[in-house]
Amino acid sequence: MRVLVIGQGLAGTLFSHVALQRGWDCHVIDAGLPSASSVAAGMFNPMSFRRVVEVWDAQAHLDALKATMDDFSAILDAPFLHPLSIRKRLANADYAAIWNEKCADCPWISPVQFQDGEANYGTVTGGGWVNLQSLIPLWREHLNDSGRFEKRTFDVSESATEWDVVVDCRGLAMRDAPAGIPLDLRANRGEILTVGHDSESHASPVPQDLILNFGKWTLPIAPNLWRLGASYEWHREDFASTPETAAFLHDALESELESPSKLKTILHQVGLRPVSRDRRPIVGPMPGRPGWFVFNGLGTRGVLIGPKWAQNLADQIEGASETPVLVDPNRLKF
Repeated sequence: MRVLVIGQGLAGTLFSHVALQRGWDCHVIDAGLPSASSVAAGMFNPMSFRRVVEVWDAQAHLDALKATMDDFSAILDAPFLHPLSIRKRLANADYAAIWNEKCADCPWISPVQFQDGEANYGTVTGGGWVNLQSLIPLWREHLNDSGRFEKRTFDVSESATEWDVVVDCRGLAMRDAPAGIPLDLRANRGEILTVGHDSESHASPVPQDLILNFGKWTLPIAPNLWRLGASYEWHREDFASTPETAAFLHDALESELESPSKLKTILHQVGLRPVSRDRRPIVGPMPGRPGWFVFNGLGTRGVLIGPKWAQNLADQIEGASETPVLVDPNRLKF
């Protein structure tokens, strides 16, 4: 089967890997446009903190994630999956009580820990991050070395008759140039910082061995280096970083630490996350375009849910699975 994948962010990387696993003649093109995947922290977390519940199908998604990253590591000879526990700041005593009630039924969380007589934080296992800034370019290089990658724009009006299947992984570009019936795909804008400190001058109070979640979050990516994020905006789609947002993120961290973090901004990035109106991914046949499939809208949980749904889409293409209603592109037709 000859398969063309359009777009090589997280979605295109995951699906092209699945296609090659199944022995398909898969080729990838990418226009080189800004993508959310290129700036994403790559975090994953089996818990939803708002209601203190396990996220959708957490264990199955984690199993698929681990298997996929193990395979990428074997092919590319590099580590990508970095498990880390998560320390969640508890807002108040009521939230701490809910957290403790859920511990008996949820394998990912432990009872709250106390400091000075107050319930300060809870611990989550099963979290971590994937180094997308390493994975995506290394996979592109691997595809290119085997003659399976081309940097170019695909005009959706041109014929795709040489391909048995086309899989559209273009992120927000799919909204701007629809290949079939337009779908309700939205942009969630986020700003994220890479911060560091001079280890010779002082010891940083920011944890180096876990993810700290306090409404915002810190993610250790190297000794004395963290990602700090992130902002969420629904009414802007520009890529201009704002000093006010950087100051807001630094202030939030210093408030959490109750002391100056003394971290310096090394890099300030902006990304537009493609999300659907119901926050579920878009996985299945493109409405109005036979032979064309969509893999998009992975959103903020893309690293966690992407590997499993890449496999599901391949099953759909092979006829081994029906398109699940909850991810069916038809639900998002205008």
